[in-house]
Amino acid sequence: MAAAYNPPGPARRTPLARFWDWLDSAHDAIFSQRNKEIFKTLAIRLSIAGFVLHLALIYLARTLDHPPAAIAQAGTNYLAAISTPFNFILFYEVLTLIAALPASTTRSIASQFEIVSLIFIRDVFRDIARAGDLVTAHKLTADTFPVFLDMWSGFFMYLLVAVFQHIASNRAETSVTAIPTHETLRFVSQKRMIAAGLAVLLLAMAVWNFGLFLYDAARTAFTGLGPMTGELTFYNDVFTVMIFTDVLVLILSLVVSGRYAMVFRNAAFVVSIILIRFSLTEGYPYGAPLAIVAMLFGVFSLLVYNYHERVTKGLAGR
Repeated sequence: MAAAYNPPGPARRTPLARFWDWLDSAHDAIFSQRNKEIFKTLAIRLSIAGFVLHLALIYLARTLDHPPAAIAQAGTNYLAAISTPFNFILFYEVLTLIAALPASTTRSIASQFEIVSLIFIRDVFRDIARAGDLVTAHKLTADTFPVFLDMWSGFFMYLLVAVFQHIASNRAETSVTAIPTHETLRFVSQKRMIAAGLAVLLLAMAVWNFGLFLYDAARTAFTGLGPMTGELTFYNDVFTVMIFTDVLVLILSLVVSGRYAMVFRNAAFVVSIILIRFSLTEGYPYGAPLAIVAMLFGVFSLLVYNYHERVTKGLAGR
């Protein structure tokens, strides 16, 4: 019988188990408290630098008689520079979203709702810069309508995020054991692995999109051909990736719980994120209403889930 003893320790672990441990350690290394502070400080500094640089380009575009095409693309309205820092702030928010992925599904969805609300409130500054008459001539023209639509849409999304978080904090207590099961621990480890992979993918996507932006700017500067393709599609790509990530997490969660209410809720969250992804590429005036409809669907799905849990718990207690 002694020959059948399988001692614990790294020497007896399978290559797959060691790889799993490595991914778990990678998650801890990427999302350590020290790295979070570094990312936060970097986002703040880049926001300030981007804001100042954009203001300088606008100044040159306004003062030079014949500004180069790349400088002219910055525009002549100083208010347009306000939207630039938001791009770096949004990047930090996306990192926060990925870090929250292993915590809970509702926290992850709430973070995605927060990001889309920040995107629309960022667009308000862009809309104000485009609708120059709103500031300079005090005229209400058709160009000013997107300002009010994005402004109130962003505000309503802000409200829906608060409602979603309130509903999530008041969810019904489920009958789970105090000690996590093996399946639950494995599910958390799988989400930590996904989060580590997403972080690497996020950085790669950011570098790639920024490289495309620099190439576009250089092409415009040297050839004079324009206009530049404009805003980066980075956040559109992020939500596309999150759709597949949410689907993967939904499939993995079936190992922990295959309850009807849980499966339906998570599937509804995926539908909500898909609609949000579509809203980012829809033009005025359809994008903002579609995003609000998507968030409302997520909020009501969570509300019905909590109601379903309370009803189920009440029936089980009879």
